[in-house]
Amino acid sequence: MRLKSVRLENFRAKPEVTLGLGRRLTLLVGPNGSGKTTILDGIAIGLGAVLTYLPNLSGLSFKKNGDIRQTGNRLAPYARVTLEMVSGLAWDRTQRRDKSKATTLLAGSGLGLRELERYLDKEIIDPFNSGENFTVPLFVYYGVGRALLDLPLSRKGFPRQHSRLDALADALNADSRFRSAFVWFYNKENEESRLQKERRDFDVTLPELDAARRAIASLFPDISEPHIELNPLRFVVKQGGEYLSIGQLSDGYQTLLGLALDLSRRMAGGNPKRDDPLTTEAIVMIDEVDLHLHPSWQQRVVGDLLRTFPNTQFIVTTHSPYIVEAINNHLKRHRISIYYRWDEEVDKILPLSPDDVTAYLTTTDGKQDLLDAELGLLDDRLLQYFNDLTRLYDKMRDIEWERRT
Repeated sequence: MRLKSVRLENFRAKPEVTLGLGRRLTLLVGPNGSGKTTILDGIAIGLGAVLTYLPNLSGLSFKKNGDIRQTGNRLAPYARVTLEMVSGLAWDRTQRRDKSKATTLLAGSGLGLRELERYLDKEIIDPFNSGENFTVPLFVYYGVGRALLDLPLSRKGFPRQHSRLDALADALNADSRFRSAFVWFYNKENEESRLQKERRDFDVTLPELDAARRAIASLFPDISEPHIELNPLRFVVKQGGEYLSIGQLSDGYQTLLGLALDLSRRMAGGNPKRDDPLTTEAIVMIDEVDLHLHPSWQQRVVGDLLRTFPNTQFIVTTHSPYIVEAINNHLKRHRISIYYRWDEEVDKILPLSPDDVTAYLTTTDGKQDLLDAELGLLDDRLLQYFNDLTRLYDKMRDIEWERRT
């Protein structure tokens, strides 16, 4: 499952905006209030129709108030979100101002959900009910609320079994605190322990857990041995020779570690028979991908995510010039890949084709493309803030020198 485009009409502050989405990466840059999160929320509402239709899941939809654009104290006739997949499948969701005939005419009929539901019947629900093999389509939304982890303090109420469709439970809840991921890890460790005892071999591991461990190792080279400890109940990793609970780690580690664990367990739980669950196709939205990360980490976080989850389509927002310039390094690495001479530092950079990337500066009126088609690089509008700071510093330094002389 991969998105080709999203179109928002009269959604919150956006009268109309259409974005083509990159196969691997879409970057949204812009000041506060320019609509970056609005775009992510719109995509989540569009994808919410999938969860609403699937059994035992609940999906996100329009809010009763606040999602229809308002100008001059007057609501627009409707708000609509339209999604199109790379495969050509398209659908929309509409919220009307009221049920009057006039409003219905202004809103039009739209695409509706018929084609989406037909697709879900054929590809998921019918095989699920008949016990045949199928692929769970995966999409997840990580909002800024992910910084506050909800760590369970006891095992009371832990479910003992996990359905494949549980991989989509709360997937579009942007305020997810990763509690379900820790519960899943605990249950899978118990399952792995039982398997080792049955086979009398402590080297036996559970493939789903191995996927989560690999994801953590890929994103955190300095962390090893993630596991659950009891009395007290806690998620523990080894760092610098010490065993630390996740709550003892920095905010940056906690935020990214929680994301890595949650995404990898959804991939492994949803499609456990894949040779490598981390290669599952997925759509992942991350609001403020640089959240709580040191500048040195911001320079590599996007590349690390792309490398760890090689078939995931990431749609991210940021305020960080480090993120933008790091993506330019990945784009440049792709450009020189056909003729460069081996260099250890350069070789560590993941090549990223400009054909797989879109980037936009979001504005209150819409958006501007940031990817230069000729150069295949991003136009970094954020560097002007660095330049302004440098100019001001130089000006003060000149004043200091003038007074000294």
